[in-house]
Amino acid sequence: MINRIAAPEIKTIEHINTGYPHSDSNIFRLNSEEGVFKLDIVFPNAGYSLIENKFAGIYAMELLFSGTAEKTAQTIADEIDILGGFVFKGCDYYTSSVTIYGLSENIKPLVKIVKDCIDYCSYPLDEVNILKNKKKSELNINLNKTNYLANRQINQQIFGSKHPYSIPLDLQIIEELNPLILLNYLEKKVNNPYFIFTGSESVDIEDILQELGFEKSIFTEQKTPDLEPKTEDLDTLTLKPGSTQNSIRLGKKLPSKKHPDFFKITLLNLILGGYFGSRLMKNIREEKGLTYGIHSSISPFRSFSIFKISSECNNKLTEQVKEEILLEISKLKIELIEFEELTVAKNYLLGAVSRNFDGGFNISDRFKTFLEIDNNYNYYTEFFRSISEITAEEIRECANNYLDTKTLMYCVAGEM
Repeated sequence: MINRIAAPEIKTIEHINTGYPHSDSNIFRLNSEEGVFKLDIVFPNAGYSLIENKFAGIYAMELLFSGTAEKTAQTIADEIDILGGFVFKGCDYYTSSVTIYGLSENIKPLVKIVKDCIDYCSYPLDEVNILKNKKKSELNINLNKTNYLANRQINQQIFGSKHPYSIPLDLQIIEELNPLILLNYLEKKVNNPYFIFTGSESVDIEDILQELGFEKSIFTEQKTPDLEPKTEDLDTLTLKPGSTQNSIRLGKKLPSKKHPDFFKITLLNLILGGYFGSRLMKNIREEKGLTYGIHSSISPFRSFSIFKISSECNNKLTEQVKEEILLEISKLKIELIEFEELTVAKNYLLGAVSRNFDGGFNISDRFKTFLEIDNNYNYYTEFFRSISEITAEEIRECANNYLDTKTLMYCVAGEM
């Protein structure tokens, strides 16, 4: 009989089986007997970092189901609904992709609908105009939000104003959008896909894809180099008159996931502001009540990563919040972290990473990112081993090496 009074023994997670598939071709599969499937169709040449006008890619993928010569957007949406499917499409930094969810029995007609849209989308002018009006409205709303303004500013400070990641949307870009621009992107960039199928072993995904006109080929590792960020010394204040809430951002470039210190940097970020029990949250939110929320994060790219700290606060408390952030960074650089705090952070991080591999669909999400950035099948074996072995001294050394407050970019959106 289970003893409900005694807490269960806490066991440290020592390793994880990612379940990542291997394939010599451009078709990867993850077997999952859940009665439903997920198919990622990924276009490695179509990321917005690879094109001159990134919004052409973003909006071309958003309007991919806007209509063909034979079908309207409504007809396409109705056909997908009748089959019980859901389709997500998007243009990201490295790739563009279409993700199809549905019942295994309906996979072929669903994939055919998507293939027809990829091959024959005509971007009807009325649908483009609807999107343009929608984006104008969204932009006008966002320009009144301090968090949007702060995010835009810190990206331009870290990456530079000409970097594809930080180029902001404006009304002129929306006005210049037209079907020809979108068709040009679709025809030149949305090609040579690879596929990640998650579903029943009984589904012959290779035959289905080839029957519908997709080509099976040798998978080629993506090696497009990153455009390095070029830090710019821009205004630290984006004025939003009348705002009672200010948005604070700090950030800088850090090494990539391939750097030997990246695991330490990941744990350091978690301790500083990466979860609810972090130092920034405990000090600035819980103890001093200066903000509803504050966090730090790391966004990995192929050849670098970006560290950011984000918070919103009353405009009268802006300088105090900034001082407290810098104080917590300073403490990490001077004092050794206590054993209990370090152990809790390690266990949280290992548990959070493990949850990313709970179920086939989650694994396929991670595998898609793996193909774009990591390409190291031993990454998580090394991750679990390294995190478990990191010492308090290494955390302090890492803070001194990578959290130099003089190199942190800083901006505020609101009213001072």
